Amino acid sequence: MIATDTASLAEQVRSRVREEGIDPVRESTVVRQIAEDVARAHDERSLTGAVAPLDDLSRVVGDLVSSVSGFGPLQAYLDDPTVEEIWVNEPSLVH
Repeated sequence: MIATDTASLAEQVRSRVREEGIDPVRESTVVRQIAEDVARAHDERSLTGAVAPLDDLSRVVGDLVSSVSGFGPLQAYLDDPTVEEIWVNEPSLVH
């Protein structure tokens, strides 16, 4: 799930996807590249102290791609071949 402080990163990715006319479902590899660019740029800004650094760059990129090209926090379960069922009991509780 994308943390609150990275929600603006997801919006930056969505904005670039719209600007470039990319189909996020069919061109998820392009979305991944955009997400990597956005996350890398954020990390570079963090060196100046303007923004907080990202804890785990690859996790954040994965979360951004899932948010823009997939089903958000459910995507990890959908991609896991060992998961047979997904129960959404309430917005904050998924089994």
